[in-house]
Amino acid sequence: GLLVGPTKHGVPDLDWLRSKLEQYKFTDAATSSSQSLGNAIRMVTLVNPGNPSGVALPYSFLKAITELTKEYGVWLVMDNTYEHFDVDGMNTIEGNGGPAYPCFDEEHVINIFSFSKGYAMAGFRVGYIALSSKASSIDGGKGMGTAAYEKMLKVQDTIAICVSRLSQMAALGALEAGRDWVLEQVRSLEVGRKVILEAMEPLEEIIGGNGAMYVMGKLPNGVDDQDFASSLVEKYGVAVIPGSFCGYPGWIRVCYSNLPPDDCKLAAARLKEGILKLTSTF
Repeated sequence: GLLVGPTKHGVPDLDWLRSKLEQYKFTDAATSSSQSLGNAIRMVTLVNPGNPSGVALPYSFLKAITELTKEYGVWLVMDNTYEHFDVDGMNTIEGNGGPAYPCFDEEHVINIFSFSKGYAMAGFRVGYIALSSKASSIDGGKGMGTAAYEKMLKVQDTIAICVSRLSQMAALGALEAGRDWVLEQVRSLEVGRKVILEAMEPLEEIIGGNGAMYVMGKLPNGVDDQDFASSLVEKYGVAVIPGSFCGYPGWIRVCYSNLPPDDCKLAAARLKEGILKLTSTF
């Protein structure tokens, strides 16, 4: 089964998660002990920065969910595909001086990374994982991370031994170009990010814009997001995604990375005009 938890302003509800982990934990029925012996929930997944929300979660939140899942003995899979788009440095350890986007070196955490977004290699299907190599009493002292990695290799060998050589060479070139090159490209989106955020200010609530390249805005109550998106295209020549297509009915989702700065300014002006006029007529 799959449980999808609630969010507030694009931030997952940790109280809800704790309640579910508590609800589904296994206990020693023979002794009526409340001590957890595992959990029916085997894995928690988190996308940060978020897609579709465009919200970057702070380091304090990531630390809290890491500690919570460790407490209940469940895996935490962190999808870091949009790591380079943490434009406000939400995931930086203040005063640490270390990496801009640190991983958590915990046995139960699996970090997933991709070349698709930051390096613009969507379609090459290349990524990598980072797991802890800490030793423990699990699997003869290997530790959960090492044991999980070995099992992943077994699965991979029965599905696809590796991605194409061309994709691997492109990924190697991307790594050689380095993080600084990616961040330079991300900074080139700043003009578009700002004008889109300004264009969406008339809406009741905005989330995102500080992670990934997406901004979401809440439409007035009673406004159908699909009808609104259709009218926006037909009357103002601007395409957005209805929020109901990605779990946010009554919202719209805007991407600001597809246009050069001057074109994005024009699109933002049209978007703002459409928001002001269409929200008053629906």
